[in-house]
Amino acid sequence: MHDGTELRGLIIQNTPDLVVLETDRGEARIPKEYIRRIDDAPNGEAIFADITDRDALPSWRSIVHDLRTHDGIWRFEQIPPTAIDNGLLRNIPYLSFRANKQWEINVYGDPQKPVAIEFGIYGSGRPRQKTRQLFREFLAGHLHDKNQIRALYSLSLKQRDARGGKLAFRLIAPDDPDGYGGTWIVVYQPELLAAARLSDKAYAAITRPFEKVNNPDGSLRADKWEENGNWLDQAMQALTGKNRELRGFYRDQNGVFQVLTGGT
Repeated sequence: MHDGTELRGLIIQNTPDLVVLETDRGEARIPKEYIRRIDDAPNGEAIFADITDRDALPSWRSIVHDLRTHDGIWRFEQIPPTAIDNGLLRNIPYLSFRANKQWEINVYGDPQKPVAIEFGIYGSGRPRQKTRQLFREFLAGHLHDKNQIRALYSLSLKQRDARGGKLAFRLIAPDDPDGYGGTWIVVYQPELLAAARLSDKAYAAITRPFEKVNNPDGSLRADKWEENGNWLDQAMQALTGKNRELRGFYRDQNGVFQVLTGGT
C-alpha cells in the first residue's frame, strides 16, 4: 500500500478502480488509489489451504475457496440459516450458503472448527448422479482416511448412517422430519454435537423461519433478497462484532467469478 502496509490474501476481483481481497480476517475492498503494487504469489502460499487434523473438518474458508474454484459452481452466496428444530442438527448454529439454485452447504458450530458439514439439494426426487458425485467428491477431498471415504460412499437410502474413525456420516431424505424437503449428506463429529447446541431462545435469535428465506420448492425468495441480506448483516454483526465477510459470487458469461453486489 502507499502507506507502507502490506495485505496478503486471495484476489477475488480486480477492476480498474477496486481490488476485492479475501484475507484471513475477512473480505477487504481496496480502492486502487491506495495500492502501490500487487505481487502475485504461488498458489501454494494461499492462506485457505488449511491443514486439518485427521478427524477434524475443514474451516468454512477452505470450503468457500474450494467451491468458488469448482467448475460445477456458477453462483454462490451466503444466506440466512433457517431454523432446524429437530433431528441430528437441532439448535446448532451454522453458516449457510446457496450454490447454483438449489444446492445448499451448511457449516455447523465454530466456523473455523466445524462440528458438522452438510451438503444438500432441495426437491422430492432423488438427486441426479452428477450432483451426488460432486457432493461426495468434494467431501472425500477433505477426508484423510480410507475408512472415512468408504463410509461416505456407503451411504444410501438403505444405509443412512456410517462411521469412519471419529467422523460419522448420515443421509437425510426429503420426507424425514429434519429433511425439510431436501436430500442431505452430513459429515459430523458425534462427540461434539451436544456441546454446540444452543437454547431455543438463543437459537431463534440467529435463524430465520424457512418460509422467510425459501419458496416451498427450496429456491430462494427473490422478493426477500434485500430483506434477508439486511437480516444477515445484522446477525453477523451481533455474532462476531464485524460486518458480514462474504456476500457471494457468480460466474459471468466468460466463466469468471464476479462479486455479488446489490440485487445481482
